[in-house]
Amino acid sequence: VPTTLFPPDSFMGGIWSSMVGFFLEAEGWLVPFVPFKSSFLDLILALDTCASYRRHMKNNKHPWLQVFVSCMIGTFGGTTVAAFLLGQTPGWMHSSSSPLAYLMGFWLIFCCPGDVPYKLISRQRSVELLFSYINSISFGHAITSWGADQALSSFHLMRANGSGPLTLLSGAIAGCGGGIIANWLQLAGMSADWSFSTPPVLKGPSITVKAAFMSSGLYYIIRNPHGSLPYGTDVFMLHEEAKTLIWLIFVVILTAHEIFRVNDPTALFSQSVGAIFLCPAQLGGDPEDGVYEMVMGKGQSVEADKDAALSGFGFVKAEEKPKKTKLRNAKPAKAD
Repeated sequence: VPTTLFPPDSFMGGIWSSMVGFFLEAEGWLVPFVPFKSSFLDLILALDTCASYRRHMKNNKHPWLQVFVSCMIGTFGGTTVAAFLLGQTPGWMHSSSSPLAYLMGFWLIFCCPGDVPYKLISRQRSVELLFSYINSISFGHAITSWGADQALSSFHLMRANGSGPLTLLSGAIAGCGGGIIANWLQLAGMSADWSFSTPPVLKGPSITVKAAFMSSGLYYIIRNPHGSLPYGTDVFMLHEEAKTLIWLIFVVILTAHEIFRVNDPTALFSQSVGAIFLCPAQLGGDPEDGVYEMVMGKGQSVEADKDAALSGFGFVKAEEKPKKTKLRNAKPAKAD
């Protein structure tokens, strides 16, 4: 594969070219020894997602349709939400390859006699780690090919393919949207009932969520597809090389977390962003006295139920306590 990051005839150039070719070819891998076309990457992701759901269930049992839909959202939720943002059909529905891969993964984890595939994934650390590294390829393609690149090639939306925010959001959501939805609806297997609640991954962003947003931003900065930054498009490396680099970022994060036991390899990134934008981890609370008080005086704050009616939360009023009515000059009733 032609590359520009390293000299083509050098040792590093040969290795880099092989890695780029490996990553690009992986998107078209098919499951061997089956009489139909089925995506290998989607099968591994489905197996890992279904195994995670069953692990969360512990000794409990859930209706098969609930399990089927929940695991499908966990497997394809991110790219589906990204496609909806772009007004496109989700990529996994373009052919029978991905649905067949999901059906195979679901059956092997929940219905296979002896539960051998589930036991192999959940009890063998090496197998689970191997699946994680294979899934890093899927995450790399989700951020780039199935997310950001789809926003850039959305020809039927004349304004969307020129939108940097949409490109960034599509890439990030394609990489972690399924997990956010699963947490939001409580459908990861830990509860038998779905419910709306604040996703835990937003209260304390998980490594996957932070890595997805970080990678989507880096991919945009490297490529500069809209020319918004003071340099040309794809001046640092080719498009294919940028996609491969995003995959390698996930590999590095996974290795640091799983092999070297780094609790949060993305912590430095999130702390740096917070420091640059003066944004602490927890927001809100009463403001401290400062320059404003020195100039304008203390003043009086607007009460919580006195917001402007047309603000975003203007119609959310504090609940009024029921007033107690007193009966004046009430005389006790006389007994007959």
